[in-house]
Amino acid sequence: MVRVRYAPSPTGHIHVGNARTAIFNYLYARHEAGTFLMRLDDTDLERSTEENIDSMLEDIRWLGVDWDEGYLKGGDYGPYRETERKPLYDTYIRQLLDEDKAYRCFCTKGDVEEDRRKADEEHRAYRYTGRCAHLSQTDVAARLANGDPYVVRLRIPAEDVVVHDLIRGEVTFKAEEFDDFVIARQNGIPIYNYATVVDDALMHITHIIRAEEHLSNTPRQVFIYRALGFDVPQFAHVSLILAPDHSKLSKRHGAVSVGDYRLEGYLPEALVNYLVLLGWSPKDDREFFTVDELVKEFTLEGVGKSGAVFDKRKLTWMNHMYLGRKPAADIAAILRRDFAKLYEETFGDTPEGSVLTAIDLTKGNAQVLPDLFALARNVVCQEVTIQDEKSRELVTAPEGKQVLGYLVEHYGDVPFGLGDEAMSHWVEGLRDVVPLPPKKLYHPIRVALFGAKDGPEIVKLFLALEPSVILRRLERALAL
Repeated sequence: MVRVRYAPSPTGHIHVGNARTAIFNYLYARHEAGTFLMRLDDTDLERSTEENIDSMLEDIRWLGVDWDEGYLKGGDYGPYRETERKPLYDTYIRQLLDEDKAYRCFCTKGDVEEDRRKADEEHRAYRYTGRCAHLSQTDVAARLANGDPYVVRLRIPAEDVVVHDLIRGEVTFKAEEFDDFVIARQNGIPIYNYATVVDDALMHITHIIRAEEHLSNTPRQVFIYRALGFDVPQFAHVSLILAPDHSKLSKRHGAVSVGDYRLEGYLPEALVNYLVLLGWSPKDDREFFTVDELVKEFTLEGVGKSGAVFDKRKLTWMNHMYLGRKPAADIAAILRRDFAKLYEETFGDTPEGSVLTAIDLTKGNAQVLPDLFALARNVVCQEVTIQDEKSRELVTAPEGKQVLGYLVEHYGDVPFGLGDEAMSHWVEGLRDVVPLPPKKLYHPIRVALFGAKDGPEIVKLFLALEPSVILRRLERALAL
């Protein structure tokens, strides 16, 4: 059975690249009817605070990425925090030392710096020289008795490593690239490559899906798997998410964390949909998927090797489309929860039914959630605020005066209360009685009723607003 994991370092909000990795693992597990596991790689004791862990989990849950086993849920292979697993790491360190597959290295910082300096002078890459690789048991015992500090190094065989990557194919790493690298520090804390191998092996992880920046770690991890006698899992390294200038996406390019996009008013389903399409291609040209559809369609064969450029404009367009399709009641619930202050300032004591009407009327014009406050305000408030100078010019132009004057004069002809079809027919019929091009006819009406030339359909405005409010807004615009 497929078992995959997401093992973040909980040092703050989740970067969109890490979020995509979590989503890919989640979709692959669901597609293969496997298990998705959450583990915390929290050995960065300074930054892996409980506050940061809570923040990370909030981001993951907000995205809708739920795990089957692991942190907070338990399972047969816990604990699921690296800081709680040190006895396991120590056990396997002892095994490697007893089998002479690893050794204690007592080299001082000065020793290492001297070797690095010599390598620089000889214009060659630094590799650990193996000073301590063949110390006798007597020497080791004497140094231990003396209290000399040491690290533990893995003995590396002189052989190439071929990684069979499910996305990148065969990747070969030459033997000369490796030396006997450290697997445990002087304080006994294991390094990342060693700890993650022990964790993945003992948790029976079958597929490791992660970012390509970890590809260089893979051969070292393969050496550790082999030394411990563990089966090597299958690897799949997904491309990086790139900035528009094709550099690695970072904070200097703007918002990069899931938490940032939530605060800016993006919907989780839009962000998930967009992130999945960064690096994965469906079999057709579809752009919009439900989570169930993604689960059905997602395969690693569809994941590309090339870096994917993060285009915030495309994400915003996709969010706009999702907002237009989302029920008004669901949007209102999000606004109350995530933008409580703005919600109170905008709607105050407005009846919920009126709020939902305003949201339903304007959601198709919003790019992000906070846009709805400015848009809906001109529906629920008694007075409308014209939002820009170009819109103001439309109602003050001769054509604007002509159409608004006609509406005020013939206000009694508006078919209030007769249903959608009657209102649509009346609005369409304005073309016959006010001989103006459509834009010059309808834009001034929308500005008068809504405050901007772009907004809800004219018919919907006449159906949603109170007749007395409509008349007052028309008269006020005409008075300009």
